[in-house]
Amino acid sequence: MARPSKVDRLPAELRDMIGRLREQGCTIDEIFGKLRELEADVGRSGLGEYIKKFDVVRQRLHNSRAAAEQIMARFEDQGTDDRVARMNIAALHASVMELMAGADGDPVTMDPKSAKLLSETLRNLATAAKSDQDRLLTLKKSLAEQARAAVEKIASEMDGAAPLDGAEVLRKVREDIYGIFDE
Repeated sequence: MARPSKVDRLPAELRDMIGRLREQGCTIDEIFGKLRELEADVGRSGLGEYIKKFDVVRQRLHNSRAAAEQIMARFEDQGTDDRVARMNIAALHASVMELMAGADGDPVTMDPKSAKLLSETLRNLATAAKSDQDRLLTLKKSLAEQARAAVEKIASEMDGAAPLDGAEVLRKVREDIYGIFDE
């Protein structure tokens, strides 16, 4: 394991300051000058490497947030109640794909233990997606059965009665199937 850089060994307050300054758009030289004012023992090249890594992490975080917002917007458009479960599945899938892509385009190598853990993660991801589909299918079947029973109830109530007008049928469907009652 590599030894922590001088920047990594700085107090958390200084590392946080570096991050804030970079977020504000400061250059490496501007940040380096501020660290010199504070008498921090850091070299410019070490700071440059730290900021390079910081920018990569910041970009990945930005991409993850953007993907999460897009996924949530798509689920909201679908009107699903299981957005959190689907979001977790999608986030895990994106994380695995990012891991497999490697950092900075470097090829990914794994030891047998890591490969086994990745395999288990992928299996768990597939199981979660299948469980979500099964739950949704069960819910749809249940709703269809409730609708069928309500329609049969309405039909039995109408047996021998005068036909209902369209507004009355819609009212009965809202009340008996959806549970929505007019006030």
